[in-house]
Amino acid sequence: MRQTRFMMRPTLALLAALAAGPWPVATQADDSGMDVNFTARFLANTCLISLENGGDVTLPTVDRDWFYNTDSSDRLQPETDAGGTPFTIQVVSCDMPPAGSADNQQLHFQFTPQAALNPDHMQVFVNEASGNAAENVGVVVFSAAHRSNVLNSDGSSDVLYDLSSLPKPRFPASYAFYARYQNTGPVGSGLVTSNVVVNVTYQ
Repeated sequence: MRQTRFMMRPTLALLAALAAGPWPVATQADDSGMDVNFTARFLANTCLISLENGGDVTLPTVDRDWFYNTDSSDRLQPETDAGGTPFTIQVVSCDMPPAGSADNQQLHFQFTPQAALNPDHMQVFVNEASGNAAENVGVVVFSAAHRSNVLNSDGSSDVLYDLSSLPKPRFPASYAFYARYQNTGPVGSGLVTSNVVVNVTYQ
């Protein structure tokens, strides 16, 4: 088994590893699982965000059977809410509207791949591993509040939180997400690396 690293930035990057060879059962040993690194780079947008645990998230190592039902059909689809490895994005601060203007009420999280989307799988962040890449495996990210994939069926993204009922100050505040593997065809062992950009705006 191998460990590798996901990188998440605002740019969000997600990396994953699948068990190689005979697909051993996942264990809790020190060399099992995978590190997912979320590294923040702050862009010129309206909100400043921070990523938990220095951006390190550990996903489990899984065997091939994890992806399939007993009849060999796919167990999960990109829109299937089946849980995953949790992580949070903290909104540290957002630009406030000028005095006398309408108050901002909605927080928008937009997730996009750093590389291109796969036109056949618009809700799955593609595998960008350059060596020993797992075949037909990517990553899906879900909003914990909405229990839905952060990517729409056309590949667009706008995870909306209505803050109008919340007292001020509204920030800092943490928002929960989770990530898991998603197969897009017959699974082959190896590494998965997905680079994802996250922008947060307050409107």
